Amino acid sequence: MAADGFVVAAFDGCARQAGTWNALPKPFALRGRRPDAFGINADGILAFCEAKTGKDLMSPRTREQFAIFGRLRIKGSSARCPLYVAVPREDATLLDEALSAAGVIGARNVFRLHVPEVLLRGRHAA
Repeated sequence: MAADGFVVAAFDGCARQAGTWNALPKPFALRGRRPDAFGINADGILAFCEAKTGKDLMSPRTREQFAIFGRLRIKGSSARCPLYVAVPREDATLLDEALSAAGVIGARNVFRLHVPEVLLRGRHAA
């Protein structure tokens, strides 16, 4: 997200690796669901982030989050807001299934981040 010009503006949770993001306000809820984080770029476009474990990926709540955040439109445009989804690399296939169930598999605005497991050991995902 940062590499694409978005600055994290809100973060939900407390994670050792999040550093100063832990002090940010919680993201707002959309249709009853709160993203793990969101960022904004210089053009005022919002991007949403979700970090999931393999166990989380097939829950109805996760599918609903992907369906909501993956279909949000940029104000005044037909283009969709970016959605970044981080999962352990070993759960990439489960992510495919979850995105498919949410109806956003292959969407150009959904960016998948497959995190090597060695970077996640002993840490809270989100």
